[in-house]
Amino acid sequence: MFASAISKIRKVPGRWARRIVIVATVLVVGLAAGGYAIAKGSSGSTEFPQSAAIEAQYGVRFSRIAVVGDGGLVTLTYVVLDSERATRFQSDVQHPPELRSEKRDGGTKRVSVMKQGHTLRAGQTYYLVYQNTKGALQHSAKATILVGSLSLQHAPVL
Repeated sequence: MFASAISKIRKVPGRWARRIVIVATVLVVGLAAGGYAIAKGSSGSTEFPQSAAIEAQYGVRFSRIAVVGDGGLVTLTYVVLDSERATRFQSDVQHPPELRSEKRDGGTKRVSVMKQGHTLRAGQTYYLVYQNTKGALQHSAKATILVGSLSLQHAPVL
């Protein structure tokens, strides 16, 4: 009887080890699949496009467009690559980037907040705030950013 109890105890850790391995495998596969689904998003790729021409001329890389403020505002986020060019870009309040919807007619170039006079540092992220004129930009749509004669198409709107 004692020998029977010992053999049962020895089998239990093996069963638990197998169960732990199975649960861990299921969790890893589930998290990997969930992460892929989040990264891809419900409407396809959410990877933000880049433009070497815009980066070279203006010293910025656009990284995000988001509808905020209950749909009435839009933020355009960018990373400074070249401080001198980016300062000129941001100081040009007469010619801000224009955001155009690729799904609907319309867009906006009515910048509500565009800071001037501060030093832009390479690697830092900054943003512009626009009025979402007539609700032209919507969540999960695509937009085109027009900067001077250059454009960056198919940017996802969050």
